[in-house]
Order: sequence, then structure tokens, then C-alpha cells
Amino acid sequence: MDLAKSGIKILVPKSPIKSRTAVDGFQNESPEKLDPVEQGQEDTVAPEVAAEKPVGALLGPGAERARMGSRPRIHPLVPQVPGPVTAAMATGLAVNGKGVTAGKRKFIDDRRDQPFDKRLRFSVRQTESAYRYRDIVVRKQDGFTHILLSTKSSENNSLNPEVMKEVQSALTTAAADDSKLVLLSAVGSVFCCGLDFIYFIRRLTDDRKRESTKMAEAIRNFVNTFIQFKKPIIVAVNGPAIGLGASILPLCDVVWANEKAWFQTPYTTFGQSPDGCSTVMFPKIMGGASANEMLLSGRKLTAQEACGKGLVSQVFWPGTFTQEVMVRIKELASCNPVVLEESKALVRCNMKLELEQANERECEVLKKIWGSAQGMDSMLKYLQRKIDEF
Repeated sequence: MDLAKSGIKILVPKSPIKSRTAVDGFQNESPEKLDPVEQGQEDTVAPEVAAEKPVGALLGPGAERARMGSRPRIHPLVPQVPGPVTAAMATGLAVNGKGVTAGKRKFIDDRRDQPFDKRLRFSVRQTESAYRYRDIVVRKQDGFTHILLSTKSSENNSLNPEVMKEVQSALTTAAADDSKLVLLSAVGSVFCCGLDFIYFIRRLTDDRKRESTKMAEAIRNFVNTFIQFKKPIIVAVNGPAIGLGASILPLCDVVWANEKAWFQTPYTTFGQSPDGCSTVMFPKIMGGASANEMLLSGRKLTAQEACGKGLVSQVFWPGTFTQEVMVRIKELASCNPVVLEESKALVRCNMKLELEQANERECEVLKKIWGSAQGMDSMLKYLQRKIDEF
């Protein structure tokens, strides 16, 4: 059935980024612009600014990059609260706060009260559909599965157990169907801000020992899903990739970045230890000294710097980022699936056990830190600093 000629309007859950503050110079877009399915653009990775260079033109580190201008610091993602932050106050921020979390929960509840629209069943092709997930959008396209982070239960595509379970579910389905590869990207101007800090603070104030074990287990399963996935995973990084959002990139097979993207793993600032097998993969990719700069001092890499250090494969101009990615994805999707899978197996054959062991070690340390009073104190101090900056 030709949906275009039938007059049926394709509906997809609106993006939660409608009212977000611009992060590090990235401009927000309206939900209509952010959702390419509603516009009939099936092969869109993420919305970008108007093209300033022709398709196929890679951006060099010279004059074009200078045109991007200076980047302001990141705006904090938590509301302002007077005075020092306590564990009870941190819980209030997440449960009863007047900031992003409470507002987002109301938005979700309002949507749940709306009657189900049968037209949603036509949103994507048969096997996977956008309305089946709350925090991601999954599209089955010719030869590949496209997974987009579009979180409604967290801010700036950050990861909590619910988001991670949905990504795992989509990857499990893609591993079993006829997809030759997976394209991972995000809706909006941010790729992934790592772990959902407010969510974890709220949980840890209830029962540190129990909740730290549950959270560490959620991360372990999430990371192992990437380690054990047999088909190629291609990542299109459209904006900031922070914490776990950056550390999982070496577990994927190809990483393409928008010139506006940047990468940072400020674990010591958050009051936690590294995750996502970054203690193994970062030194392998960029060497011990550069890895320590990122993991210990939280150095921020631009897209061009990340490309130079091997964390990113190629960097594209923002105006042509979508087209560049889709051209290359379609070329890969035209290859023999057995060749793609066996080629990845040859590259990764000696790494799987090492990565699983590293993941286990990292999660054990995270569980220990989160379960301690000192770990909770470090996270509350970080939250206080963010509020002071606001």
C-alpha cells in the first residue's frame, strides 16, 4: 500500500527536546523539524543546520572550522536550588522538583492519557515501530536497522536503566532479523550525555547498597550487549558525547561525527570511576597518556581532535552530515551480510573475552563507589557545583 498516495498521515511520538536549553552552541529545533519520519525523510540521521558546503566535502581543520566560532560552556542540566545540597534535597529534585524531571514526567503522563491512534501502526514497516518504545526510535530500512536516542524519561539523551533496556531490546531484535548492520544516532543536538545523574542520585538515596548493585548490573548488561553484537554497528555522532555516551564508541565498528560534536569522559568530576570498557579501549586507541587525560582529568576533545586520536573515523560538515552518513550506510548495506559479519568477527576475535572481563571489573568498582558514603558525598558535591554555576 502506498502511504503517500493514500492520504494517511504518519504519526510518530514527538521529540522531548522541544524546550531544552541549547547545549554548547547547538541550536534547538522544533519537534516537527526533529522528526524526519513526519516529514517523509526516511533516511535522516539527525537534523542539522542548513548546508554551507556541497555534499562530499569534508571539513578540514583550517579556515572552515574557524567559522564555527567559539563555544560557550555547557549550561547545567539541573534547576537552581538555594543553599547546600543534601541527599533529601537531591531526591526532591528528581521526585518533586520544578525542573526538567517533574515537567517531563507530567508530559509523559499527559501523553499516556490520550487515546491510542490506530494510524500509529503505519509509522514504520511491520516488524519494528516507533510507538513501541518510549526513549528510542527504531526504523527498519533497506538492509539495516536505524536506532535513534530520543529520550523522554531523561534529559539530553542520557542513559538510565529504562533507556538502556530499550537499546538492548532493539539490538537483540536487529541481531535476529535480516538487518545487515545497525546505525546508531540521536534526535536533536546532543548525542548522549552519559548516565542519567539525577535518576541515580534519587535511587542511591533510598538504599545505596541495593541500588548501586542494580545500577552496576544494568550498565554491565548494556555494555556486554555491544561487546557481543555480531553485526557491524555504525555510529553517527551529531553532538556532545559524554561519559558512557563516549566510552561505548570504541565498542562499535565505525564512528562518524558532525563537526559540532565533542567528546568528554569527566568521571572524576562526577565522583565515579570509568565505565564502558574505556580503561581498555581508550589506551588501545589513543595511547596511555591521552587516555589518562580523558579518564582522569576529563579533557574535552573536539571532533577533529577525536578523529586525530582514532576515536572517530571521519568528520563531516554539519550541513551535509546526514547525506554523507546515509550515502556510506547504503553502500555498506549493499554488501554481503555474511562477509560483513565474518569480517567483524575476525577483527574482534581476540578482544571479546578481554572486554567482558574489563566490563566486569569496572562495574564492580562502580558498585563499590556508589555504595559508599564517600561516593554519595562526591556526587552531591558535583550536583552542588552545577547548581552554583547555574
